[in-house]
Amino acid sequence: MNRSLFFWTVALLAAPLTVLAHGPSRQMVVKEVQVNAPAAKVWEVIADYCSISTWDAEVPECQADPGNKPDTIRTLKLKNGQQIKEKLVKHEPGNKKMQFMLLEPNEAALPINTLGTTLSVRDGDGGTAVVEWKAAFYRSFPGPTPPPELSDEAAVAAVTKIVDAGLAGIKSLAEK
Repeated sequence: MNRSLFFWTVALLAAPLTVLAHGPSRQMVVKEVQVNAPAAKVWEVIADYCSISTWDAEVPECQADPGNKPDTIRTLKLKNGQQIKEKLVKHEPGNKKMQFMLLEPNEAALPINTLGTTLSVRDGDGGTAVVEWKAAFYRSFPGPTPPPELSDEAAVAAVTKIVDAGLAGIKSLAEK
């Protein structure tokens, strides 16, 4: 009986500590911008998988095989000089939507380990369009106590910077 009591006492006292010993949590950045142009025109701006370098100031270079077929790989050179590789998962012109994912994490480029992204365009009110960018990811640091530059906050800030620049660029190009 003493052994059982000892076991349960230790288990109950140690249980709260397990909450503190966890790794990264899934983070999300979801943003929209209203564009004063028809959805079809906005889709033309972003439809080419490698067009990102024309509308996102944080991504000055993109290299990819031509076409918009699933499994197409693109290499993005970011404004900070670092590169990442992404793979096109879905490209749905009829729905004005594409999905892509990070293939090779590069902590120097972005402090994230995984990234799944959906970029879509839908009709807005009065002939406008709404562009939505959803990004779900985990920070690159696997342990419970990351350094500040690899924290959840740093990961969210880095992804948000790319998303904000991209949405602003899409709006600017489509409204010309």
